[in-house]
Amino acid sequence: MTHTDDLAAVALGFHEALPQRIREYLNSRGIPDGIIARYRLGWNDHRITIPVANRDGVVTFFKFAKDPTDTSDAPKMLTTPGASVELYGWERVLSKTTPLVVCEGEFDRLVLEARGFAAVTSTAGCAVFRKEWAKEFREIPEVYICFDNDEPGRDGALRVGQLIPHAKLLALPDEVGPAGDVTDFFVRLGRSTDDFLELLAQARPAPKPSVPPHTRAPRLHEADSPLAKRIARLKAGVSIVDVVGQYVDLRIGQGVFRGRCPFHDDSTPSFTVYPATGTFHCYGCRAHGDVIAFLMEASQLTFFQALEALEERYRDGRAA
Repeated sequence: MTHTDDLAAVALGFHEALPQRIREYLNSRGIPDGIIARYRLGWNDHRITIPVANRDGVVTFFKFAKDPTDTSDAPKMLTTPGASVELYGWERVLSKTTPLVVCEGEFDRLVLEARGFAAVTSTAGCAVFRKEWAKEFREIPEVYICFDNDEPGRDGALRVGQLIPHAKLLALPDEVGPAGDVTDFFVRLGRSTDDFLELLAQARPAPKPSVPPHTRAPRLHEADSPLAKRIARLKAGVSIVDVVGQYVDLRIGQGVFRGRCPFHDDSTPSFTVYPATGTFHCYGCRAHGDVIAFLMEASQLTFFQALEALEERYRDGRAA
């Protein structure tokens, strides 16, 4: 295929061709069927396919993971020839989902997503994280960096932490071993979501770069992409209280709405909706985000599915 518009259809075809043995392998790596379906993981007869979309939601290339039965010296991961470096998970950044974890590797990202943690990664590993990406994280209150437990991972995490000054570095425990990663933490060590929340609580800011202020690069202006405009229009026209109220029994109090969180077993109401900012936050499980993020989690939709569902539901000003 030569046209990127066709790659979404290609990704769906690969997804539908996914063999059961590969599905079981992904499950064993901490990636359940729901995540496999949401992110259209597939099979091209030789490798596991991971479709990667740009910031406008257009699938532009694939990452290809090695067949688990392949014992050759072939690379574990390949990329579509000629593909550029991309941020895998733009939908999380553009919807200002928080907390947000910057991790190392596509599979680690999917393992985190499977456990309820929004995550993104560079498709070029720990060594590449572009400055123009970093500015998009400014309005995300909680950003954490969790790279592999090796020297390149630690160096990469420090570099990203200096590009995103308010981000915090998360240290995996020694038990993951040298070069251990998020998948080792959850799958091999059997750690829980609460265990990872404890690591988030212990995370610390990255050391500040020792560069004189006058030598630093000037701050870049926010990108004004068509997708960003689309999201802004939708948020301006949609009542988050109206959307959340279809899933949660909300009660008003002092300008906010409260109810039982739909994302965990909430014995005492810990879920709060803030109409003034168009956001929600659970003080129990720490789920947080905007109306798009809520619908993604509540209905198990991708970012663009949630966007389209809201646009359809609230067309003609019905959300006002």
